[in-house]
Amino acid sequence: MDGKTVIITGSNTGIGKYTAIELAKRGAHVILACRDRKRAEEALKDICRLSGNNNVEIEMLDLTSLKSVRECAKRLRGRLSKLDVLINNAGVMMATGKSVDGYEIHFAVNHLGHFLLTNLLLDLMKKAPSARIINVSSINHAFFNCTINWDDINFEKPHWRINAYSHSKLANILFTNELARRLKGTNITANSLHPGVARSEVIRYMCGRYQIILNFLIFLITPIWWCLTKNLEQSAQTSIYLACDRHLDNVTGKYFSDCQERQSSKISRDEQAAERLWKLSEEMTQLNDALKEVRNEQND
Repeated sequence: MDGKTVIITGSNTGIGKYTAIELAKRGAHVILACRDRKRAEEALKDICRLSGNNNVEIEMLDLTSLKSVRECAKRLRGRLSKLDVLINNAGVMMATGKSVDGYEIHFAVNHLGHFLLTNLLLDLMKKAPSARIINVSSINHAFFNCTINWDDINFEKPHWRINAYSHSKLANILFTNELARRLKGTNITANSLHPGVARSEVIRYMCGRYQIILNFLIFLITPIWWCLTKNLEQSAQTSIYLACDRHLDNVTGKYFSDCQERQSSKISRDEQAAERLWKLSEEMTQLNDALKEVRNEQND
């Protein structure tokens, strides 16, 4: 990874932080795209110390705000000569409420923010000899017969939070597949992955009574829990593999788990659904207007 620039969203904690440590160990220039500056600065110190690489920096990014995404991408375009790897790792689970722009929080953070960020950084990635986009999804995309909720994309009707999360993870894979199709023949590949269930991450996302209940259940089934879940090192391996492995230079539009290609759900492989989601995401993020700003920058 020497000489390569990597951006990892949500890298101040959990899987993203461990991924950053390992890629920094391999010599990459790592940019931590995070929302919380204090926690990002603490993570930066840890990553530099544990990796022995001081070529690590912070870029502020709040995925709940499309304005923040646009501003972050503009700063990055202004100071980077190229981008080799983009790992869209950040996410929320079992959250409540809406984004700054009024969208359901899981769909906004896990999908729309990354959709916009990725599109606004493509020109930087085209300047690299070969570039990789890695979208961290989840096996949850296949749970509960999950489909895209076209009639209520914003989940205005009563719903289970886990369904909204699964919905956003399905969107990750559909986005990846459509992106791979649109980038066919370029120097950029796009793949998605399931990292596994990280023990600390599951609990971190729970709140209030849900965390109390989960902790109690874990206490009752501790041996089974340890067999079914992974530590952070294990959970980060597929992201690291997709970022580094030289045999994946021409692999695109695939879904991985445990560092192996897997088959995602049937709906996640639906090309019409992927194209429909892309068009909807374009509208919700006002992508075309944002791209006009990029072109104006290039002409100045």
